[in-house]
Amino acid sequence: MKYEPYCLEQNTCTRAGLPLEQAVESLRFFVLNAEQDPAIDIAYDMYRTSPHTLRRLWKELFRLAAVDIGMADPYAPDYVYHLYEICYDCEPYTPESGGMMALCFIHAIRYLCGCGQDPCAVRALTEVKQAYAAGETAKIPDFAYDHHNHAGRQLGHNPLDFLDPDGGSLVIEEVPDVAEPYRARLKELLRPKYGGDAPQPFTVGGYNHYYDLTSRNGLNLELMQSAFQKSIRRALEREALMICYEAATSGWEMEYYLWERMVIMSVEDVGVGDRHCNRLMYTYFRLKDLFMDEPETRLAMLFQAVLYLCRCKKERSTELIKGILVQEFAQGKTPRLAPGVQKE
Repeated sequence: MKYEPYCLEQNTCTRAGLPLEQAVESLRFFVLNAEQDPAIDIAYDMYRTSPHTLRRLWKELFRLAAVDIGMADPYAPDYVYHLYEICYDCEPYTPESGGMMALCFIHAIRYLCGCGQDPCAVRALTEVKQAYAAGETAKIPDFAYDHHNHAGRQLGHNPLDFLDPDGGSLVIEEVPDVAEPYRARLKELLRPKYGGDAPQPFTVGGYNHYYDLTSRNGLNLELMQSAFQKSIRRALEREALMICYEAATSGWEMEYYLWERMVIMSVEDVGVGDRHCNRLMYTYFRLKDLFMDEPETRLAMLFQAVLYLCRCKKERSTELIKGILVQEFAQGKTPRLAPGVQKE
């Protein structure tokens, strides 16, 4: 006898007697068509049914914000995520009172109904999958080779040439007249060791296991990491998305790396070019695990985050300041005290 798994959601009804899956489908329809009141009615019925259906409601609101609204309001996922956090942090589940929890999802729905739609990440994912189906794959560009990976170090790359105008640190579009003084100072500190006619080879301690791994199509994962970040830095959207797809479909470890790296890039490469970008990327990092059972949704969210990073104004002063501090404190720098404060 063939075993048929029991699907809880397909056999669940809301408190008003609506099949749960039809209720969710209706919620999506009403939000996407900016029909606020019937969307809120569906949501409230889900809320008063059970804690499980309340979480199902929030999951659908996140999907709408990240995938369907997309670039029409790229900060919609962050806005909804903070309402979600407030929902669960400020009040226990007491549906009969219709308190703070209800206020949070009602407000989220009102917000989403006014956002519009630009699901460019879904379109981009479709185009990349079609390219792969036609035999095209991701490529490792020359600029991926630098001192951060084995192949780049074998070519003689070091931290100084990383700062060259066309080096690995190049960002497009860079906020003008902010990073250059820090870049010049860091070059000055690195030049004695890595400049001149006989630069010292750059060495790094520790083992990077990605160096020994390859993607589904045989690309070295360490070089893919480099290509991913540098393609985003240079605002090369299609190249970044092709690498993203290759990496994300080559195993969970590389997919996790992409999510983690985008949070790092929001601080390291975007910086004050977009002061809220780090909060948005961290929101995506947290939301992804709500969709462990939906790989297509995770990919669409990943593509949305990559597209946003590519289009951000970028400003790398924070990373340059860190590099300066590493060099200066290694050379014995002591911070100065405030005026009037005596050293004991």
